[in-house]
Amino acid sequence: MVQNWKRWGAIVLFFPFVILTLEGIFRLANPPALRYYRDVKLLHAYHPDYGVTLAPNESRYVRHYADLWQGQFTTNSLGLRGLQEPNPEKPKLVCLGDSLVMGFGVSDEDTFCSQLDGYEEDGIIYQSLNFGVDAYGSLGSYKRLKDLSGKIDKIQKVLFFISPNDFTMPEELRAQGILPDDENDALHENDLEWKNKFRIQFELTRISYLLQALKLAFEQTKVKYAQTKYTIALDSKQIADTPLTYLKEAFFVPVKNAKCEDKENFICPTPIPNLQIQCSDSQININDLEPLPETTTRAYDLMIQFAKEKGFEFIPVILPMQIEEVYCRQLGKFNALGNYALRAKKYLESKSVKTIEILPYTDKMCGREFNIHGKTKKAGIQDYYIPGDGHLTKLGNLWAAESIRSALKENRSNAF
Repeated sequence: MVQNWKRWGAIVLFFPFVILTLEGIFRLANPPALRYYRDVKLLHAYHPDYGVTLAPNESRYVRHYADLWQGQFTTNSLGLRGLQEPNPEKPKLVCLGDSLVMGFGVSDEDTFCSQLDGYEEDGIIYQSLNFGVDAYGSLGSYKRLKDLSGKIDKIQKVLFFISPNDFTMPEELRAQGILPDDENDALHENDLEWKNKFRIQFELTRISYLLQALKLAFEQTKVKYAQTKYTIALDSKQIADTPLTYLKEAFFVPVKNAKCEDKENFICPTPIPNLQIQCSDSQININDLEPLPETTTRAYDLMIQFAKEKGFEFIPVILPMQIEEVYCRQLGKFNALGNYALRAKKYLESKSVKTIEILPYTDKMCGREFNIHGKTKKAGIQDYYIPGDGHLTKLGNLWAAESIRSALKENRSNAF
């Protein structure tokens, strides 16, 4: 009997020892991928109303694990991106949206919202404040606006940046279990059990390196499994329908001649490697598109009504974040990825709300000279977006700030 108790005692003590040892190993090794995700995690805090928010008074230098970008990420006392605190004496221009607005990919001062600080209109100089939080859908943006507007005086303009991630998702990603942000919000909005479980896992993975590593491994395994399942299904269908085409595409890869870029023979738009972009000569009939989901329209209605109650100007902005759409625009054509903008614009116009579209300003992208690694280069549209990431580079944020300023001025002049 004594031997059995000793054996069970050893087993009971063994597992905590293993867990603590692994925790120590992860903390000492701190591999780049885990370090990146931990830095991003620690920039956030749990919020009972809208799940996750930016933690106040944080300062971290974040470096992407694949070196796609790096930059200083700071939050003020209210959990807004940047060091600047709201000035109670100044009228405010608010940037509201997801990670594109928050500014993944650049340092605090390089986000387009930061660069809008000091925007002048009709003799009024605005302080710009960044309300953006990554992975926020339309409903999350509304809740954040409502929350923060009670803590900040003199909000006069709210620029709400509409994202395709709010209510659209390519079929190949949906097949992997990835849903639009508004659809996720609709699933969990009134699910108290899910919210409680989410809070527990959020706080535990914020504390423990080991638990975060396990969570990341689990999520990546799920994604890889879904990707493999989806690819096999596509290949099986193609083999059954067009076996000769499948064999040709699988075993005979055409060789493309790479052309070196120089200032004399600069082509605009420059070809984008590894992307098969399909452009159409005409835009789809807006009436052929499905309407926005109920969660999205409800969030829009709430923001519109809240703006009326508070007396600030609500300005939806459509800032292109998909390089395929920009590429087709450069050719004078259209891309189906831009259909989300048509759907959002149609609904907002039915509510007598005018949107500002930044896509026309992409005409100024190509050929712009900029400095990189001490050398002057002519920009192609790919220089404005982080490869495979979709967020704006430093040059992209500069272009966005300039374009938004111009669009606001033009919108103002057209109002009279």
